[in-house]
Amino acid sequence: MLIQLHMVAVFLWAVFLTTAINELKYKPSKLFLSISFLFMLIVLGVGTKIMLLYPEVTKSGNWLHIKLSFDIIVMLVNVYLLVIGFKNRTLEAKKADLLYWSVVFMFVLMYVLTLFRPF
Repeated sequence: MLIQLHMVAVFLWAVFLTTAINELKYKPSKLFLSISFLFMLIVLGVGTKIMLLYPEVTKSGNWLHIKLSFDIIVMLVNVYLLVIGFKNRTLEAKKADLLYWSVVFMFVLMYVLTLFRPF
């Protein structure tokens, strides 16, 4: 049950974060940024609980370390965008597009690494 909750929370985090990035091209979107930050905290909490309940997962391979590295990068991007949004600033279109596709790529990699555990 926890793993399914974690996967759904990651998906919703991705949806709201990418929507917030697109909104930041035109106007600060505090609502989408706040919701994405909330889902980020849920992902962090549930993921930590999973690792504490199933410590063998931490020894299952390098896939987890790479996935967690992408998680941390996306979390830092989320916090950065939250600060920009609450300062009522917008992003340049090229910067927003770069962040958008980078975040989408990292979320896809996180799902692939989690589902297939390639190494």
